[in-house]
Amino acid sequence: MRVTRIFPALLLLMAVAVAGFFALSPAQPGVAQSRRFFAETGYNVDGRFLQFWERQGGLPVFGLPISAQRQERSSEGVFAVQWFERERFEAHPENSPPYDVLLGRLGDEALRQAGRDWQTLPPGAPTDGCRFFAATRHRLCEPFLGYWERNGLEFDGQPGTSYAESLALFGLPLTEPTMETNSSGATVLTQWFERARFEYHPDNPEPYQVLLGRLGAEVFAPGRANLDPAAMSPPQYRAVEQAGWPTPLEVPTGFTVEEVAGGLRGPRFMARDADGSLVFGSSTTDTVVRLRDNDGDGYYETEQLVAEGLPFVHSVAFVDGQLYAAAENRVVHLSDFAPDGRARDQQVIIDGIPDGATDLYGHRTRTLLQGPDGMLYLSVGSSCDVCEESTPLRAAVLRANPDGSGLEVFASGLRNTVGMDFRPFTDELWGMDMGRNNLGPDLPPEEFNLIQAGQNYGWPYCYGDRRPNPEFNDPARCAATEGPRYTFPAHWAPLGVAFYDQTGFPAGYQGDALIAFHGSASDQTGGTRIGYNVVRVRFKNGQPVGHEDLLRGFIIGADAWGRPAGLLVLPDGSVLVSDDFGGRIFRIRWEGI
Repeated sequence: MRVTRIFPALLLLMAVAVAGFFALSPAQPGVAQSRRFFAETGYNVDGRFLQFWERQGGLPVFGLPISAQRQERSSEGVFAVQWFERERFEAHPENSPPYDVLLGRLGDEALRQAGRDWQTLPPGAPTDGCRFFAATRHRLCEPFLGYWERNGLEFDGQPGTSYAESLALFGLPLTEPTMETNSSGATVLTQWFERARFEYHPDNPEPYQVLLGRLGAEVFAPGRANLDPAAMSPPQYRAVEQAGWPTPLEVPTGFTVEEVAGGLRGPRFMARDADGSLVFGSSTTDTVVRLRDNDGDGYYETEQLVAEGLPFVHSVAFVDGQLYAAAENRVVHLSDFAPDGRARDQQVIIDGIPDGATDLYGHRTRTLLQGPDGMLYLSVGSSCDVCEESTPLRAAVLRANPDGSGLEVFASGLRNTVGMDFRPFTDELWGMDMGRNNLGPDLPPEEFNLIQAGQNYGWPYCYGDRRPNPEFNDPARCAATEGPRYTFPAHWAPLGVAFYDQTGFPAGYQGDALIAFHGSASDQTGGTRIGYNVVRVRFKNGQPVGHEDLLRGFIIGADAWGRPAGLLVLPDGSVLVSDDFGGRIFRIRWEGI
C-alpha cells in the first residue's frame, strides 16, 4: 500500500529521514515529551507508549494513532492498548522495560479475520540466498529479506539490528510471497508476518519500495477508509434473507444475522446463565422464560417456564450468579429450579416499587443490572407522559445493595430510561431516555445520557438539551439540569443498551454502545414508521460522536414486522437481539470481509 495515498504529508517525513526508512534519533536531553497530540486523527499518545513510539521508529514504522489508550479485551486477557495505523501497542507492566510494551500479532489476526488459516497455506522450502524459518515452514527472500534484517526494535543498545530485534518487530513469516490486492486497490507482491505485512512497490524510489501494510487500521476497522469515529462515513450494507422473514434484514458488510429462536411470546431483556442457557423476561405475559441450546448448534430449541405472575416483568439479571427478575412492583430472586426449569422459590429482594400509570403513556417495565461496584441499579419510568410525580422513586434510576437493602435515588429527572449499561472498564452508567409525546413528529429527541449520582436530567420540566416543556416553561430550572451527551431523532423509542466488550467484532467496536430502537408509534409521526433498528454509537475519547445502523430492515411501508427490544453481547462476541413483536431472537455475527 502507498502510505502517501492516505497521508500525503508522510512524503516529506520520508524525504528527510536519515539512514533509511527506520532511521532513529536518540532522545535529546531536556526535550522529552510526556504527551503528544496528533491533530491528523485527534488522539494523544503519552507515557510509555509515547516513549516506545518515538524510540522504535515513530510515524514510518507505526503510523498515526487511530484510537485512544484504553482497556481492551483480547483472547489472552484484558490489557491497556492503543491502536496505530500499522500496529497495536499493549501495556504489560508486569514485564521489565523494554518488554513492558509489546506489539500485537496483527498479521496473524488479520489473516484469521479474513478467514485464512496460515497453517494450511502452502509451505516453502530452504533456498539459497533466503532465510528459512522451520517454526512456520516459510522462507524469507529478497526483496523482503534485507528489509526484515535491517530493521527491528532497539533492545540491546548495540549498532545494527540483531535477529532478535527484527523478530520482535515483525515476527515470523506466515506465508510465502504472493501477489495480492491491498485495501488501496493495488496488486503487489505481499508477504505476511506475525506482526506485519510487507508490500513490494518496485516503482517507488529507494528506500520506499518495501512498505508496511496498514494492518492496525485494517484490523481495527475493516473496510473503512476514514477511521475518525466523528466523521466516519456509513458502512456498506448487505441484505440477509431467511425463510419466514417478510423482507431481508440488512447488516454492514462483513456481518451476518440469523434467527436463533422463534415462536416466543414477547421476549424483552435477556441474560445468559453460566451453563449457556438464555433467560428473558416477557412483560406481555408476566413470565420469565429460559431457552436452551441442547445440541450446541447455536439455536435455542427448548423453552422452559421459570416463573409466572410477575407483573410486566421485562428485565432479568444474574447477580453474583443468582437469577433476579424485575417486575413492575418488585424485584425477586428466583432459585431452587425443578427438573422442568421452574423456580420453586421466589424471594422478594426489593418491594414496594411504585406501580401503575396515570395516562396512556405511563411506564410499567423496570430495568435491573448490577454495577461494577456490586450494587443493584434499577430504572423506574414515569407514571405519565408529562406530570409532576408524587414520589421521587419514579422517573429515576435507583440504587440498592445486592440484598435489596438501602434503596435510594441515584439520579432523577429521567422520564423512561429503559436501556442502560456501564461503559466497559469504567464506573460510567449510560442510558437512553425515551422522550415525551405530542410535540410533533420531530420533537423531542431521544437522549443518550451519562447518568451520574445526584444529577437531575430535567423531566418533566425539560426535554432534549434542557429545553423547557411548554406545560411548565421554566428555562431557569432547565438550565440547572444535566443535558444529554448525544441525541437521536424523535420517537425512535430506545429500549436495550449494551456496550460492546468482546472480541468477535472488529476491534474498533470495543467500547462502543449498541442501542435497540423499538420504533415509532404511528400517531406521533403521521403514520410514518421510524426507528425499528439497532445502531452502533461510536465513541471517541470517552464520548459518543457518531452512529450508524448495525441492523435494519424491519419496516414494510407503513408497517413493520419486527421491533428490536433487548440486546445481549455473548462471550463469543456475537450479539443477540430480541424482537418482542415477532417473538424472535436474532444473532449478529462478524464473518469477515
